[in-house]
Amino acid sequence: MPAEKKVKELMIPLEDYPHIPYWFTLRQAMAIVREASIRFEGSYEPRAVLVFDEKYQLMGILTLRDIIKGLEPRFLQETALVKADPNLMVLMGDLFGPGLKEQSQKSVSEVMSPIRVTVDAEAPIAKALFLMIKENVGIMPVTARNKVAGMVRLSDLFSEISKLVLGE
Repeated sequence: MPAEKKVKELMIPLEDYPHIPYWFTLRQAMAIVREASIRFEGSYEPRAVLVFDEKYQLMGILTLRDIIKGLEPRFLQETALVKADPNLMVLMGDLFGPGLKEQSQKSVSEVMSPIRVTVDAEAPIAKALFLMIKENVGIMPVTARNKVAGMVRLSDLFSEISKLVLGE
């Protein structure tokens, strides 16, 4: 029964999950995500990269959304008009134009998201599911002995639940 399974049985080990140091640029992070997608041939497509400090302590997570937002031209980030009506962005010209390469040189630490929740590797998958739904996250770091051991994805938890519901 899936509820009896432990998170460690579904997690992607840290060594298999893309992770980078905090001083990497968005451009370097994008290359890591693309490389991971190709390497795993679609068996899982990373939607985030873990960010570590020089002591290999987890600092945050860099999602695809964080990367795209980090590439957004600065004038759009500060424009109240765009917040009022996002359709007006079209009138402001090419969103990802000449400044794109410059924006890609930002450090990932400038745009990464904080870690909102973790789960212990020995916890039942029901606990992981509860935490992910509560915190509205699609992936979550898994810890073992207070260190990051891997990542668990909502899609893998869904797969386990679907097996139970469908009687597989």
